[in-house]
Amino acid sequence: MIDSRTSERLAREVLAAYEDAEARIAATIARLLAKDIDDDAYSLLWAQRKQLEIVVLRRQVERILGELASATPQQVLAALSDARRHGLEVAKADLTHAGIAFAESVAVNQASVAALAGATTQALGSTHLHVLRSAQDVYREAVAAAARGVVTGTETRRQAAQRVLDRFADRGVTGFVDRTGRAWNLASYAEMAVRSTATKAAVQGQVDSYRGAGRDLIFVSDSPEECELCRPWEGKVLSISGETLGHPTVAEAEAAGLWHPGCTHRANLYTPGLTQPPRVTENPEGYEQRQQQRYLERGIRAWKRREAVALDDVTRAKAQAKVREWQGRMREFIDETDRLRLRYREQIKNAI
Repeated sequence: MIDSRTSERLAREVLAAYEDAEARIAATIARLLAKDIDDDAYSLLWAQRKQLEIVVLRRQVERILGELASATPQQVLAALSDARRHGLEVAKADLTHAGIAFAESVAVNQASVAALAGATTQALGSTHLHVLRSAQDVYREAVAAAARGVVTGTETRRQAAQRVLDRFADRGVTGFVDRTGRAWNLASYAEMAVRSTATKAAVQGQVDSYRGAGRDLIFVSDSPEECELCRPWEGKVLSISGETLGHPTVAEAEAAGLWHPGCTHRANLYTPGLTQPPRVTENPEGYEQRQQQRYLERGIRAWKRREAVALDDVTRAKAQAKVREWQGRMREFIDETDRLRLRYREQIKNAI
C-alpha cells in the first residue's frame, strides 16, 4: 500500500497549486483594501468606493479559480496514476518474491483511476464557489470594520482592516466545511482529498494484482507513527474478497478508518503457513511528533500569510520576524527528534 511520504509526494503538485491560489487571493484582497486607505480626501467616500470595487475582486478571484480548474484534472489524474503504479509495483515485488506470476494485464486497467480522478476533481471544484464567497465576505468585513473604526474614533481604517485581514490569514481561505463543522482552508482540503484518493488508487492497484494472481489475503504492517484509529489493525490479516472465512475484509478495515489520509500503514501479501505477520509495537510518541510537526508547519504558513496581507511595512516586518521565530522553533524540533523536515509544507508559494 502507499505510505504517508509517498502520498505526500503525489499530492505535492496539487497542494502547491492550491497554496499559490490561496496566497494570490489573500494578496488580492489586501492590495484592493490598501488602495487609498490613508487618503483623507476620500474619508467620506472610501467605504462606498471599496464596496463598488468588490466587482474587481470577484473578477480577479474568478480568474485565479479558473486557472485552478484548468490545471487540476491533469494534476489529479497524474497523481492517482502514479499511486496505482506504486501499488502495482509493491504487489509485483511481493508476488515475485513468493514465486507467483504477476498478471501484466492488471496494469492496463485504468478505469478505476479515471473514476477516482473525476470524483476528486469534482470535489475540489465544488469548493470554488465557497472560496469566492469567502473572499468577498472577508473583503466586506474589512471595509465595514474600517468604516466603523473611523466613525467611532477607536481605530484608523488601516488598523481596523488589518485586524480583519490578520484573522483571515490565520485561518486561510476557507474552501470546505465538513460534517463536524470543521472549516478546511483551501490548500489543506485539496491535499487531504488527493492524498485520500491516492491511497485508494494504490490500494486498488495492489489488491487487483493479488486478486489477479489468485490470492486473497494481505497483512497490515506495524507502523512507527500509528494513530489510535489504525492501531487495532496492525498485524491483522485481511481478506480482499471476504471469501476467506475467519478474517476481516479490506473493505471493513477501510470503513473503520485504516488507510485514511496521512495513514502510515502498508500491507503486503500473506501466504498461510509461510508469512509471519509483524510483531506489533505501539509508538504513540512517533504519532505525537508528527502532529507537532504539522502544527509548526501550519504556524509558519499562517505568519507567511500575515506577511502577504500586511497593509504597511511595519506590519510586514513584524510578520517576517514571526516567520523566522517559528522557523527557529521548527529547527529546534527537527534537531531534537531527528525527523525529516518537509520544507515544501512550510511554503505558501507566490503571494503576489
